[in-house]
Amino acid sequence: MVDGKTREKTRRIALDLLGIRDRSVREMRERLAKRDCASQDIDIVVADLEDLGLLDDHKFVRRWIEARRERRPEGVPKVMRDLLRRGLDKVVIEEVIAELEDDLGSRDEALELLRRNRARYTGMESIKAQRRMYGLLARRGFDPDTTRHAVERAWTEIENDALASDERR
Repeated sequence: MVDGKTREKTRRIALDLLGIRDRSVREMRERLAKRDCASQDIDIVVADLEDLGLLDDHKFVRRWIEARRERRPEGVPKVMRDLLRRGLDKVVIEEVIAELEDDLGSRDEALELLRRNRARYTGMESIKAQRRMYGLLARRGFDPDTTRHAVERAWTEIENDALASDERR
């Protein structure tokens, strides 16, 4: 009966870890191994959690991308690199990105990021402000065409707002 007790302990640890936040299959295996759980218990518990839908790399990638888009919008290449670094399967990442690709790394997302950071650029010299906008979007992994379009639109909005506020004075 030692096997049943250790497996139940492994299951409890796994559920506690999932209670904190979503995990990938690989991350769950690594965390359970660090907690000195037996490899056969890990295999069984992970398989059970996958069968129950509590551990699913597709869902994990989707939620991770959606959460990241809320906090820190990024382009597809950056998202891909970050998820690969986390040890997720490239095929799984590509499938989820294909589902979300219309929105992920889009012009609207890049423009919204610049709008959120608008105060940084207001009142700044045009070339300097645009160079900084380009830099921000490039670091976040947006492609050059998306970046160019978003910077042009954001700068036009900043200029129009400056003109409107000057006219009100």
